[in-house]
Amino acid sequence: MKKNSRIVAGAAIAGAALIAASGTVAGTADAGKLPGGFKSKNLGDGNSVQIRLYDESVTRSKAVTNVPTSREAWVSGKIAISTKGDVKGATLTAGYLVGCQLNFGAKSGAETGELAEGAPEPSASGEFNLGPGEAGFKPIINVAGDDADINSISFSNGRGGLAYSQERFSVDGCAGYASARALVKVQVKTDTFKGNITLLGKPFSIG
Repeated sequence: MKKNSRIVAGAAIAGAALIAASGTVAGTADAGKLPGGFKSKNLGDGNSVQIRLYDESVTRSKAVTNVPTSREAWVSGKIAISTKGDVKGATLTAGYLVGCQLNFGAKSGAETGELAEGAPEPSASGEFNLGPGEAGFKPIINVAGDDADINSISFSNGRGGLAYSQERFSVDGCAGYASARALVKVQVKTDTFKGNITLLGKPFSIG
């Protein structure tokens, strides 16, 4: 399988270095830090899961076509997952919800995975043609498999995470306000619990 060259994944995020982006941002760019987020979920019986999104940032730019309805963004960040108790492994899925004239809200986390489960089909290329009220999902985990791309990673020793650098997505055809927010979903299983814990980052404008 071919691994996305801009992703660093491992049993522990500490000390992992970001891999440099393969390209540069074209046109006039606007860079800014994002607040990331934190989510802790008690699963009962002494079991818990913590999700941390940190060092998150975005660089926004007009599309090289210079069309007002098109815009581009590059996102970077780190994700760390830790579990306590008898958690029998975990599967991490992460990416960005991208919408045209959608109000993603300001809530930083969700108790369940409705948004993750109901998210639009992922676009590995990160290129979306979105009209008003439409959304797409840009995965930051993208591994080419034999039959289909894989957008998640699994770990079994209680800790995992990844770092990503300059992951690009673009929006075309959006005549109104466009925004995005990070979505991190961790699927875990214990003797008494099986389900998803979802962290939603703060929404941000992409123009």
